Amino acid sequence: MKIFEGNSGNSVLLTIVKAFTTISGILSTMIMSHALSLELYGTFSQTNLIVTTATNLTALGLVDAVNYFYNRSNDEKFQRAYINTIIGLQMIIGIIAGILIIALSNGLIGYFNNPMLSSFFWLIAFRPLFANLNVSLQYLQVSIGRVKSVMMRNAGFASLRLIVYIIAAWVLKDITIILIAFLTFEVIITMSFGWTFAKEKFTIMPYRINWNKTKEILWYSIPMGIYVLTNSLCRDIDKMLIGGWYNTDQYAIYANCATLLPFDIVSTSFLTVLVPILTRYFGERDYAHGRILFKNYLKIGYYTAFTFTAACMILSKEMVLFLYGEKYLSGQPIFILYTIVDMVKFANMSIVLSASGQTKTLMTCSLVALIANAGCNVLFYHIFGFIGPAIATVFVTGILTAILAKMSAQSLKTSIWNLIDWKDFLAFVIELAVLGTICFAAKCALELFAINSIITLCVLGSAYILCIFLLNKNKIFTAMQEINALH
Repeated sequence: MKIFEGNSGNSVLLTIVKAFTTISGILSTMIMSHALSLELYGTFSQTNLIVTTATNLTALGLVDAVNYFYNRSNDEKFQRAYINTIIGLQMIIGIIAGILIIALSNGLIGYFNNPMLSSFFWLIAFRPLFANLNVSLQYLQVSIGRVKSVMMRNAGFASLRLIVYIIAAWVLKDITIILIAFLTFEVIITMSFGWTFAKEKFTIMPYRINWNKTKEILWYSIPMGIYVLTNSLCRDIDKMLIGGWYNTDQYAIYANCATLLPFDIVSTSFLTVLVPILTRYFGERDYAHGRILFKNYLKIGYYTAFTFTAACMILSKEMVLFLYGEKYLSGQPIFILYTIVDMVKFANMSIVLSASGQTKTLMTCSLVALIANAGCNVLFYHIFGFIGPAIATVFVTGILTAILAKMSAQSLKTSIWNLIDWKDFLAFVIELAVLGTICFAAKCALELFAINSIITLCVLGSAYILCIFLLNKNKIFTAMQEINALH
């Protein structure tokens, strides 16, 4: 079938591998949640929060700069100068960040009130460096058409991670081995991507920084970096506050149930392939093709993400029991609220503004959203208690997504009303609601007969998702065909 060739074909293949890695990640979380105590899992979650925060603090938009400057020209001399400089800057910033994490370890232990963290800083300090390098190198792999090799590597390392989780958590009850493996994998992936790119294009020499180009690079990247950072902090600031307000056990419950599950796995896969194309369209001022690409990207986004999130909200109790275990069941409202966040963010609305170079606009929006989220977190915590910060995240995310959608449409010289087929969208929402009501009624009936929650989840979840996709498969395939026609 032609829809599985070209851009759509690469996106579908990427989705398959991401689905595999996603399932592997979910299984890993399940193993950790069921096998470890709340205190030990909470400690592991705190190390992840430190790494994630440091990664976003040090990214400075340089990952996006790699895509932007590499795809701006086909001149290898131009590409070489910018990529060497960007990767060089990433390495300098990452090394400094690693040293700071170690230097600030006592303060972090005091904030989380968790002495167990002291053993792990040497294993997490330099992971932000490799995390940012890996994403940059992956962008380069996609830009030179090596999507399949990226997928195979990701699938391989996902399998290895799962094996490590099983051995370390279920057998040894030790998170040290997991953190050692994470660091090792990051280093190997970085070296592998770097070697492959050198073989196909040119060797990246990060020590050859062209300081004359840093101003231009940072002028683009820093506003984008602030957007990514503040967007991440909007997502994690509630966890930071919960970590300071509650004990490690309660933090474990909140952090697990607040985990953003990959409901946007399909749209994200398309995004990876389509970002370089959209960037070229803006460079050529080809807004007509840009509108076609973005409109179909949005359509694929809501058809897939809304289906998964609706199923998980209907079966939220069963999902929490399946993923994390009965000791996490008190976090069910948190799980539902973060599923709503995923539903609202069904597509990455920053893609258009980023591709068109409007990073300052993204920065401004995200800074305002961060301030609003921080204020609402505190306010809603005092009003609603434990779930207050999650409600604040839903509220602010909804407003920010609407604003970015409107700005994206303006950048494409159109309006949001023209980018979404509203009649089709509303019909789809009605389908979700009607089938959702039937699914919920069936769930209640099965509970009366004391049917196992995992059986309920598998049977009703699969049936719901399958019915929605069968009703809309032709519309999804049509959107994929239109994307496939773009180059």
